[in-house]
Amino acid sequence: MLHLFAGPITNDPVKPVILFLGDSITADGRYISYVEEWLRKHRPDQAVELVARGIPSETASGLSEARHPFPRPCIHDRLAEELAAAAPGVVVACYGMNDGIYHPYSDERFAAYQAGMRQLSAQIREAGAKAVLMTPPPFDAASMNGQLLPEGAPDFSYLAPYRDYDRVLERYADWLLFGGCPADGVIDLRTPLLEHIRYERRLDASYSYGDGIHPDASGHRVIAQTLLSELFGVVSTPIHFNL
Repeated sequence: MLHLFAGPITNDPVKPVILFLGDSITADGRYISYVEEWLRKHRPDQAVELVARGIPSETASGLSEARHPFPRPCIHDRLAEELAAAAPGVVVACYGMNDGIYHPYSDERFAAYQAGMRQLSAQIREAGAKAVLMTPPPFDAASMNGQLLPEGAPDFSYLAPYRDYDRVLERYADWLLFGGCPADGVIDLRTPLLEHIRYERRLDASYSYGDGIHPDASGHRVIAQTLLSELFGVVSTPIHFNL
């Protein structure tokens, strides 16, 4: 656990500005809003600024599927500008969901993700901030309303993904968790979200985890609770959010 902001941080060497980078899951903003809400209510004296700068469709790898309506943006095209503007003490980055471009696993795509994440982490640290990487959230095929394709299909996209795409994301997450990318911390989103999906589906077999790619509100609450635990040392008991 990181616990970078576990108590009052007036004298903390970590600058209390946290920049959040990521794709549409981060751009949604709900998990960041939930964290802000909890901090305002329970730690009003902790002057932490959360800067939300997620961009829909973005990758760290620079890859894009042929059927995407436009070339996917890449964080490396804007990273220097974002770091200069926010001057953060910590950057929390979540990439991977789009980096496998919804295809079956390939060494080439995985290598592009690895290179992109290493570059991301290195540039954050060169800017004087701590790099905190989050594993990609799971892909829940049972929640997909669109077409799911077998491995031998001629092409794939976010609208027609590989049916076992979550196995690809598992490899990406494991690489981060086992130290494949030098960083100041890695936060496992995958495990608590998978546990959440299983729990909700035991209660209601028809439970839908958003659209299978983007978490629903309850999934964003799980992400927020994980961040509060890992960054702020909040005891892992159920946390209630009003948003």
